[in-house]
Amino acid sequence: MTRLAATARWFDRIVVAQKLCPFASAVRNPPKLRLKLLAGRTEDALAAEVAAEAASICSDGAAHETALLVVDAPLADGALREWSSLYSLSWRLQSEALVDQQLQDQLQLVLFHPRAVRSAYSSLMDDDAADFAVRSPFPTIHLLRERDVMAALKAYPDAEGIPQRNAARLRTQGAEACARRLEAMYEVT
Repeated sequence: MTRLAATARWFDRIVVAQKLCPFASAVRNPPKLRLKLLAGRTEDALAAEVAAEAASICSDGAAHETALLVVDAPLADGALREWSSLYSLSWRLQSEALVDQQLQDQLQLVLFHPRAVRSAYSSLMDDDAADFAVRSPFPTIHLLRERDVMAALKAYPDAEGIPQRNAARLRTQGAEACARRLEAMYEVT
């Protein structure tokens, strides 16, 4: 299964189906989501691709409102294999893709990773099922337009409680069940 296919499956079967983001289904149908494989083989090239995508989303007439940018094999399996590496790179991405283009008030950048943890004080050793709210099949950078996020949050009752509800629901399911569900995203059907 390709990285894009596995990520699309994750979006549909975990993010939408598990209601981790109550706004996700609205961008999936009709397609307002851009799913793109980042081909950059270096962090410099990756940063340039993310910056180009950020400019695209903010351009007049942009067809998509949000983008899931999936890191390809050379970086995903190498330098960005660990969550901490992607997290560290995110500061550069914020700077070059958003701040340098004066888009920091227009876009949010969110990270997903197969080994992500929700708290900087957590580790993979903690085995917290709540961490599966930020885990994806491959390192992924999510760009969201700020105006769309704010409109969705205003229209949703108790939006600030979403992370706590996700954590509670995933902990009830258990880390093993969440791990099996994420692992199934790689399977060819």
